[in-house]
Amino acid sequence: MARNEVKKCMEWLFQQQGEMEANGFGTGRQGVLEALQAQKNKAGDIRSFRSKMDKTMASEKLSEEAKKDLDTNFNSVSALSKKRQQCLDTVSQIAAMEDLVQGLSMEVDSRAVHLVHTAEAKREQNGPSSPQSNESMARASQTCVQAVRTNWQWMSQVMQCAEVHLRNAASYHEFFHEVEEAEFWMDNTLSRIHMSFDRSKLEGNRTDAMAIQNEIKDVLAAFLQWQTKIDYLFDKAKQVVPVPFRTTPRPEEKPVLALTDFSNSQITFIEGEALYLMDNTDRMKWKVRNNAGQVGVVPAVIILIPGPYGGATDAAIRLRLQLLSLWTASVKRLGYQLIAFMLLVFRDWNEDEVNLLQQMSRRDKQELLRVLDYIETTLQQNWHEYGDFQELQERIHRLRMIIEEAPEGDESNSQFLDQVVVQVKTLEDLLKKYKDFWTFWETYKTIVELIKQPEFLLVCDKWEQLRYITTAHFVRFWDTSLDVADGDMTKQTASLALHETPGDSMVSSEITVEEETEETSTETVSTSLTEEQHTFIIKGVLDPRDNISTLDLQNAIMLGIVDQGKGLYNNPLTGESMTMQEAMNEGKVLMDFISKKKIREEKKSYGLITLKITRETRPYTITGVVDPVSEKTLTVTEATHGGILDGHSTTYKTETGEHISIHDAIASGLVHVEYHEDPNAKPEIVTKTYAVHGVVDQRRKDKISFSEAVSLGLLDRDTGEYVNNVTHQKVGVQEAIMRGFIKARIITDPSKIEIDPRNQIVVEKMESAKQKVMRGVRAMKMFKGAKA
Repeated sequence: MARNEVKKCMEWLFQQQGEMEANGFGTGRQGVLEALQAQKNKAGDIRSFRSKMDKTMASEKLSEEAKKDLDTNFNSVSALSKKRQQCLDTVSQIAAMEDLVQGLSMEVDSRAVHLVHTAEAKREQNGPSSPQSNESMARASQTCVQAVRTNWQWMSQVMQCAEVHLRNAASYHEFFHEVEEAEFWMDNTLSRIHMSFDRSKLEGNRTDAMAIQNEIKDVLAAFLQWQTKIDYLFDKAKQVVPVPFRTTPRPEEKPVLALTDFSNSQITFIEGEALYLMDNTDRMKWKVRNNAGQVGVVPAVIILIPGPYGGATDAAIRLRLQLLSLWTASVKRLGYQLIAFMLLVFRDWNEDEVNLLQQMSRRDKQELLRVLDYIETTLQQNWHEYGDFQELQERIHRLRMIIEEAPEGDESNSQFLDQVVVQVKTLEDLLKKYKDFWTFWETYKTIVELIKQPEFLLVCDKWEQLRYITTAHFVRFWDTSLDVADGDMTKQTASLALHETPGDSMVSSEITVEEETEETSTETVSTSLTEEQHTFIIKGVLDPRDNISTLDLQNAIMLGIVDQGKGLYNNPLTGESMTMQEAMNEGKVLMDFISKKKIREEKKSYGLITLKITRETRPYTITGVVDPVSEKTLTVTEATHGGILDGHSTTYKTETGEHISIHDAIASGLVHVEYHEDPNAKPEIVTKTYAVHGVVDQRRKDKISFSEAVSLGLLDRDTGEYVNNVTHQKVGVQEAIMRGFIKARIITDPSKIEIDPRNQIVVEKMESAKQKVMRGVRAMKMFKGAKA
């Protein structure tokens, strides 16, 4: 039973909605009045139905969802009914002027008939006229006929002038009515265009990418459609004449145009002549002056106050600013969404995933590095101060390090690698769509900002402060650029060089190897940001008329020196104005300090880790390779065939199957070489400085500051290594950054940061690596000896 009642209610509501959408608004006074009456009857039916619907919901056991659907549909029908009635009320007032036109038309007809009847009556009253052939009488008769014709022609010209004013009044009302509707619907449709965005629902897969891409396409189409509409209204605004000026007295002279020829004893002018309106206090008769200096009172209907009308221009520019504001918010929102999606793609990789990524083919590596550079370069320009982008930069940098620091080895074509490559290439396509969206927005933004208009300005110190203000306020600058800083350090782009050994199908003992020595130093830098609110009271205002006497605030306001509404300090003599802030700075407004209140205080500390990598390239010849099992010395060919050396002699395979770099094997004594003398060989020193803003505490599953990490032993001061406080495993700086244990980004100019030299620690990373390998070799030998 309840379901049937709900169905009936829904059907009735849908029926009413369909009828209102199909019904017209009528044409002419009678048609509009009939439509208005019908709408009033329907509005009464809808109000009565509300009572019936409430009784149904009270008596029947309806679910909350059913009640909500009924309420939603009823509110929609009710809103449509109110909108139609409001529009019909407006249209009825326009149609009501039909009676005025009808009355004027009847008056003209009646006047003509009356004049004819009056002439006939006079002839009957006077009887037959005596025949006269007086020449003067003939001329008088001819002049009378001409006068009648001239004055009927004058009335026709006046009616044509009135028609001009009718068209202008219609255009004036049509324009502002269209502006009002456009403003309402643009705000309602475009402001809700991204309501579906929910960061928590993103999964970082291809479905999300396609959804974002389609959203960008649809949103761009919506904004371009509205841009076309707004541009049309902007062009139309130039044709709108200032109709309000005809109904209100003008305090100053204003240029006007004559719609027809006119001549009387005071003034003479022709159609199209430029005149000056001196007084329009009387709505029927206006005082005007021509270029010859003649002044006269003429019918107001034959005078046109030409456009453009500033109010129409302001309305059109307000629409453009509103569209720009909505478009700007959309650019930000899509950017936030895009970066949030990228953060899911560029996640923190685990150890197994890092190993797989480093097995990527050379072609895929190059393509991936190209896309990473494109993503970072494209977003860097406008999003460099946004916190999430800074996090994205760190993750991109970690992925770049993983790829570039990968040793040469066997290539893998796992499903994981294919997925990563496809995801990153999808990001490139997605970013291109967003870049196109940005370009359209920026073009429109430039157009709007170049328009000089008197009343409304777009002020945006920060994104969240985007708003309209009047020119009564001080406008510092136009700015709709991205300003999403969160107070952290600005990221700098970092790139690492990839050194590859040329492939060779033949096994040779003549090779060149690159040896690297790393030094690590760490420093701690602390920053503090405090925001305070100061309260002042105005104790006096310098009188700009003499720059000597001091007025109290009340007198300064009464004299117009201080404009509270506009926040200006005015000079009544010169007409010059300045903002109150400028007047305070120049001592023209005297202040007393009352109180100081700390609003916000932020303290941050970050660390600087500097890696000094000494790269020394020296040619040498491998003279022997130690077999990790038998410990016999083998030739290069034997070691290669036995799988101990790879085909390019760049890695050495230990007894446990671990691949170590050839220079680590040389330093550990596992590979014997004979260096060639090269006087031109000079070591290359590469310095990389990382700003560390967080270190992962594995035990607490949380991110802590650099100084806290040092104090807790998560960062080794002697080696700069990251220490896992759960497994106690030590990880090198670069590897820790790659794996996300150390949250850091490269800074390009550390010399600008003042540091305490006592905090600097230099570590020989190559020596540590050598000792680590040798300890492993000694342990294996001891284990073999004990077993024997």
